[in-house]
Amino acid sequence: MSIMNMRFLGLMALIALLAGCASGPVYRAAEKPGDYGYRDTMLTSQHYRVSFSGDDGTARETVDNFAMFRAAQVALSHGYDRFRVVSQQTSPITETTDYGPSAAVGYGWGYPFWGTGIGYSTGSVSRTRYETVLQIQIGPDVPKEGPDVYDALQIKQNLAAEVAAQQR
Repeated sequence: MSIMNMRFLGLMALIALLAGCASGPVYRAAEKPGDYGYRDTMLTSQHYRVSFSGDDGTARETVDNFAMFRAAQVALSHGYDRFRVVSQQTSPITETTDYGPSAAVGYGWGYPFWGTGIGYSTGSVSRTRYETVLQIQIGPDVPKEGPDVYDALQIKQNLAAEVAAQQR
């Protein structure tokens, strides 16, 4: 591998590292529709839709866990120690960006070599991210136990370390 190629790869690695540092926290409120983060909507006084949409670097399991963490926060913020998951759906969201045809001409040098080049490319980039949507029930009508009933404080405690670790 030539020195030019090694320098180019080093520069690309540095740019990727800086881009990762520039992104915001993974667990946060979604700022606008289609953005990543959590959203919750009150459907009735005891039913909420809670969702978490990850960015393209967030694993599906993490998206599921963050939605559960947010559901626990919603229950606790309304004074309830448990919640029931009425429905859960996790979906992939694939976004494709087309980079139309492009051409480039360049030259370079590095002792003892120099060169010129012409390039042409077409293509697109696809990124897949995940969104989990939960319908939850909170309030006095939630049974104390059941297959879809969760202790909100326990969920929050168990997932707090993962949420904290994913902050960028």
